[in-house]
Amino acid sequence: MAQVSIVDSPAKRARLPAAKNPYWQGIAGSRKGVSLGYRKPQRGSGTWTAKLVLDGHRREARLAQADDAGSADGALPYPAAVTAAMEWARGELRKIEGVDDAPAQPSAPITVATALDAYVDAYAARKKTPRNYMAGLLKKHVLSDAAFAETPLAKLTSEKIIAWRKRLAPNLSGRSVNWILTVTRAALNQAADQHRRVLPPNLPTEIKAGTKSVPSEANARKQILADADIRRLVAGAFHVDETGDFGRMILCLAATGARFSQVARIRVADVQVERMRIMVPPARKGRPGKTSVPIAVPVGADIIAGLQPALASRLGHEPLLMRWTKKQVGPREWIKTERGPWTESPTARHDWARARAYAGLPADVVMYAFRHSSIVRGLCARLPVRLVAALHDTSVGMIEAHYSAYIVDATEDLVRPTLVPLAPAEPTRLCPIAEVAA
Repeated sequence: MAQVSIVDSPAKRARLPAAKNPYWQGIAGSRKGVSLGYRKPQRGSGTWTAKLVLDGHRREARLAQADDAGSADGALPYPAAVTAAMEWARGELRKIEGVDDAPAQPSAPITVATALDAYVDAYAARKKTPRNYMAGLLKKHVLSDAAFAETPLAKLTSEKIIAWRKRLAPNLSGRSVNWILTVTRAALNQAADQHRRVLPPNLPTEIKAGTKSVPSEANARKQILADADIRRLVAGAFHVDETGDFGRMILCLAATGARFSQVARIRVADVQVERMRIMVPPARKGRPGKTSVPIAVPVGADIIAGLQPALASRLGHEPLLMRWTKKQVGPREWIKTERGPWTESPTARHDWARARAYAGLPADVVMYAFRHSSIVRGLCARLPVRLVAALHDTSVGMIEAHYSAYIVDATEDLVRPTLVPLAPAEPTRLCPIAEVAA
């Protein structure tokens, strides 16, 4: 006879009296196996607990908050709690049986700080970039908060993450906060995956709930540049870098409207001089198994001419855009070391600031403005929304959600001929015959 659960719905759990000990329900092997427990507090939502009893061993662990009325984001419903309990039990069973591939418990606890440090090292090795930029920002905004940085991952909860978020500098923009949350989430998830055998199974859920993005004002305020401003920025980019490396990068950003990471991966062969176009690599959006198809972006003769120094005597597989890396040898003294491809937009922040000043534009103008401006230029030229989305490697839904005002402007002239008079016409005034004769 199937066991009737008293904890499988919020309504059933709400009727239970508060208790110090959990309400247990066997989910595998009855009492001598895996059990899922629900702990009902005096106030607030309850929590899920897992228990494993096997061959004289007894293990117990808190899983997550239950999805009771008033629970926080990330709370687990009953089916998800059963899955989490079984996953936890499998990990505990491997440790009890001494499976060879189970990693040993680390000698020191895995903390938020160690997770972030490992992530920065892995990221720098993968991107082949110095770790100083990202490490400096994380040190300033995350590691400086000792209460959060020293928290062991085994005891990390969404509440502790949210408490740290509330202590971030109040002058940070929504865009900056979301960047910090994204990097922190990636670092914590990497550690949770690498040490999953010794960490709570609900840790990824806690991380996801605690690092949700905040609404960013950047979505509401798009930076749309006039064509004359873009030309001044391109001229400034060539002016501040005598090698022309930064100028060609800005030229490609302005001409294609692509993201910095896409432009950095353009190869020499991707510039098709005869067809006057650039084959822009698609964005890396975490789509495993999907074939990457370049986006053919038409460009003018001036763009091809500006890129000629990067095309001459180059092999097709080489990166189109290169730059010098520099090493500091004294106060305000740098020397060039070697040439390599561009990696990330922060590596260009100093040259961008100088080019922006040369163009006489405000200090808050960012390089992403080239992308916004390119999308709006296509919409105002009455290009189909689907074509604008394809040229910029995004979706129609994204264009409609963020550029709807410009879509209306672009289609206004098309709609105007379809307008018909709808207001009632004034009645015609009849004149007496005598007045007409006069």
